[in-house]
Amino acid sequence: MKLAYVGLPCQLQALRKLQLFSDQLGQEWANSVSLTIGLFCRENWAYTCFRALVEDDYGVKLSEVEKFDIKKGKVIGMRNGEVVLEIPLAETKPYVRVGCQVCLDFSAELADLSVGAVGSPAKYSTVIVRTKRGMDLLKAAEREGYVEVKHISEVKPGPKLVLKLTKEKRDENLAEAERRERAGYVAKHIATMGENNLEKLVEEAQGKSFADLEKDVIDAGMCISCGTCVAVASEQLEMVEERPRLKEGAKGDVPNAYLACPRTSLPSMVIAEKLFADEGEMNSDSLGKYIDIFAVKATDKAKLTRWQDGGAVTALLLYALKAGEIDAAITAKRDENWRPLAVVASSEEELRETGGTLYCYVTNMPLLREVASK
Repeated sequence: MKLAYVGLPCQLQALRKLQLFSDQLGQEWANSVSLTIGLFCRENWAYTCFRALVEDDYGVKLSEVEKFDIKKGKVIGMRNGEVVLEIPLAETKPYVRVGCQVCLDFSAELADLSVGAVGSPAKYSTVIVRTKRGMDLLKAAEREGYVEVKHISEVKPGPKLVLKLTKEKRDENLAEAERRERAGYVAKHIATMGENNLEKLVEEAQGKSFADLEKDVIDAGMCISCGTCVAVASEQLEMVEERPRLKEGAKGDVPNAYLACPRTSLPSMVIAEKLFADEGEMNSDSLGKYIDIFAVKATDKAKLTRWQDGGAVTALLLYALKAGEIDAAITAKRDENWRPLAVVASSEEELRETGGTLYCYVTNMPLLREVASK
């Protein structure tokens, strides 16, 4: 099965690490992903915290909000084209997931295509094309009329704001990682970014127990709730309220889970070298490696019923499915109360239901394993 995977930067890190260590893990299911779309992300919220902020603190029912957006330093809720909620971003900081505070990737540097609103005008999405696979898909979707494409140099404001937010996230979160290290909690995914001895990382994972995973990642506030540990050790681990937990009666030794976790180590330089090895000459700056940047919006041919900004992600997936480039996509949608749900979308109707941006995290790696293992 040929799968697309849509995720946040941290989730793409988890996927790429799984693919890098698939032989050592003895698990090949992550290699079923042939197309990745990463989403720009400054930070996000756990659903329970977001619900409490909106409903308890501001008195607005989530079911009354049709669309959320972040503009001019505020979280804005809309209904029938009118603003029904405004929350200053500064007031949301206490609700941000602690794992987000030590992530250094804003623009999903390990994706085939990275997509976000920042840098493009209204009703467009910024698309950073990082691989030939991503470029071929974008150009084919444009030829078939699913998307309208402009070079980023042709639009305003351009990539300056993307670069600004990338630097802000990196600087702020590096400082937070240093504060945690002084308190005795080492951000191992940052410390191992330049590690090229993969055998060393495999050896360090041997004999590790769930107690080690708790100490080094979960209790240290590094966990991103991606569910990678649960996916590779499903007989022993489970997710409970976005937190990995040892199943009752299960043995505590989980070396595969420890090795696979993107927060026990993340040799991102090795991952990037392997991922982009065949791409030829590329741009390389604080946005990572990429071929080019475009402003993209869906056309009427995509027949979107729900979208955020340009609707580029859904339109590109619709084309990929129609052209037989993928059989399904692992992505997310929301229920009527904005609760995020991990889903596998294998039809045009199911893909259109996933349109729009979610501001809360959803665990999707166990679903990827389930689908890819069939």
